[in-house]
Amino acid sequence: MTSLALPPFIMTSDENSFARETIASRKPLIIDQVLIDNNYSASLQEALLHFKDELVSGQIRLLEEETEDRPIWDHDIRPWLGKTWLEIPWYLAEAYFFRRVLEATGYFQPGPWQGYDPFNKLKEIEIKKALPFFTQSYLQAETHHSEESFKNALNNALWGNQVDLSNLDKEFSSHTRPHGNLLRDDTSDAYEYLMQKPAKTVYFFDNVGKELYFDLALLDHLLQHEGVPAITCLLKNQPFFVSDVMEKDFLSALNQLLSSGENRIQDLGLRLQTALLEGSIQIETPPFLTTGRMYRQLPDDLITLLRDSDLTILKGEVNYRRLVGDRHWEPTTPIGRAAVYFPSTFLSLRTIKAELILGLTQNQIGRLEREAEPGWMISGDWGLITFLKK
Repeated sequence: MTSLALPPFIMTSDENSFARETIASRKPLIIDQVLIDNNYSASLQEALLHFKDELVSGQIRLLEEETEDRPIWDHDIRPWLGKTWLEIPWYLAEAYFFRRVLEATGYFQPGPWQGYDPFNKLKEIEIKKALPFFTQSYLQAETHHSEESFKNALNNALWGNQVDLSNLDKEFSSHTRPHGNLLRDDTSDAYEYLMQKPAKTVYFFDNVGKELYFDLALLDHLLQHEGVPAITCLLKNQPFFVSDVMEKDFLSALNQLLSSGENRIQDLGLRLQTALLEGSIQIETPPFLTTGRMYRQLPDDLITLLRDSDLTILKGEVNYRRLVGDRHWEPTTPIGRAAVYFPSTFLSLRTIKAELILGLTQNQIGRLEREAEPGWMISGDWGLITFLKK
């Protein structure tokens, strides 16, 4: 499929869209929370407030600090100079917002806030708060080598994605969700693929909290019961989208498991710790993941990593959006058409929290139009388990 055939990007200028709302309403609130949670100096507070004003009523500008990633951002933002934040591609606006928060808080510059995650307080609260819920769910589930056990681990990892730190009003009330809320379920195809041969796996992580614990449980299940020999975990190299997992967050959640009072939870933590020490779990933090670029623009090193793997698991909304280019696809477009470029077999686990979906049938579209609640595409109550063999 040529680039000329691609549909247009979802834009923050799209009237009455969730894309527009995220920039106009939600991002200013994130700045307010960062100011509440961190005892920044007067100059950094002023920088954040100035950025908030720009977000609401100003125009896009380039970065003003000298950093390794500046050439990438300069290249990607320059075509939009003179535009407001409500006139540019949605994903680019969101990604650049978080990069600009880091600039405003001195994340890359010498000083007391260098390397400090402005969302750390929120993340740590979520990591601690989520453990009891995860523990209860994990202790109820049986873990062994069977399709049903694999389905349970996959289902938990999927619905853990319902909640992130931009959507904390959504409560995760049970360890599974009604299967009727799955608009696509390729679990059996994925299981059959794993049974054919040991599948060296790459795992794109998403959020901390409940989701991270269920991701860790899925990693353990793949290693212990599905013959997966090695998993490369792709984490963010710097703060991104409030709750995206960095290495420190991964290790913080692992430490919570290790210090649990429940034996089975401690055992889970010990197996994961051993896998890290022995190399069957590896952590990488490619800088590309915190840019405003789509996976169609993957750099050579990541393409090589994915081509050398047997399976790529992509968790969550933003990974799905980047996989399909964050464009106005017709809902009946096959996922293979939008992701024809992707260099490996993949499994996407996504609860739907954006006005973007592919791979539906006309019958599904009709049923959703008749029966789904208003705002179903941003509620997180509907899910997709999408497997595509390359």
